[in-house]
Amino acid sequence: MIGQDSNTQGREGMYTYEDAVAATRELCRQIENVPARRRAVREDFYKRFGDADNDGLSYGDSELAFLDWEIQAGVLDPVTGSAWWRNVNLHFIYLSELAGCLAQHGLAGDQAPYPTRCWLTFIADPSPRHWYRAHNASILAGFALHQEEARAENAVGQLFLNITLYRLMFAQALVEEATLFAELGALLADPRGFSVKLLVSLAEFYPPHYPLTEADREVIEGHGLGIEELGVRLMDGWIRFELHKLYSEAAVWNQAPELLAYLDGAEPCYPPAVDRCAERAAVQTVALLEGVLAGQDLTVAEESASGLQAG
Repeated sequence: MIGQDSNTQGREGMYTYEDAVAATRELCRQIENVPARRRAVREDFYKRFGDADNDGLSYGDSELAFLDWEIQAGVLDPVTGSAWWRNVNLHFIYLSELAGCLAQHGLAGDQAPYPTRCWLTFIADPSPRHWYRAHNASILAGFALHQEEARAENAVGQLFLNITLYRLMFAQALVEEATLFAELGALLADPRGFSVKLLVSLAEFYPPHYPLTEADREVIEGHGLGIEELGVRLMDGWIRFELHKLYSEAAVWNQAPELLAYLDGAEPCYPPAVDRCAERAAVQTVALLEGVLAGQDLTVAEESASGLQAG
């Protein structure tokens, strides 16, 4: 929990957005190299905002289960871990804890990044849909920021990033539209439920070590003989069949148009090739200039340009 002290007060004794940013950055600095403290911070967040009275279940159950895997696998270790996993997780914590700090002090989030505003919506009105938008928008922000670190992961590691990403977007799709399984789909994808917690906990899907090796490829793709592996293969096959549509819709739900850059045709390709990133940036720059020349306000033009979907 982010506290308030005399050094982070506004000039007239009022706690400001800038104070909240400074306090959250300091929190992240303190916990950066201590994975157990990262988990403690997230556990405290959900004690305050996680709807724990829901038959003993919390919206934090699935996130904390996955964080337990990250700690066990060693990806968050400051010496032997992964720069990508460490940085994406810390940025996720920053975005959500900033929302917690703003809510604690009764501040609006107008200046905050979109994922933080989603967390504020979740805090004000906890629901599976609001949780997924906050969680996945935060994850996607980290994916966008840390593509270079992702390129340092080996081939199996990059495959695992793509599998993790599209499973997250699929779980959100069940809640956003619930058209694939109707009410059953929404129930299965509820982050408080057993099925999501189980999915992110099984070593059969998420090997408990880092870095991954070629021997892990069949494991993360679910090529074993058990019923769980069969279920994973069926689920992943279904997702991959509709992957472009899934990413198109998830890009809208999470205001993350860059998500479509993580596809090469119908194949997942995060991190995208450097030339594709440059091409997308050039297209956005042209769109921005066209908007300004057409008389749009600069802020409006920037939002329109950043909203371009990558092919």
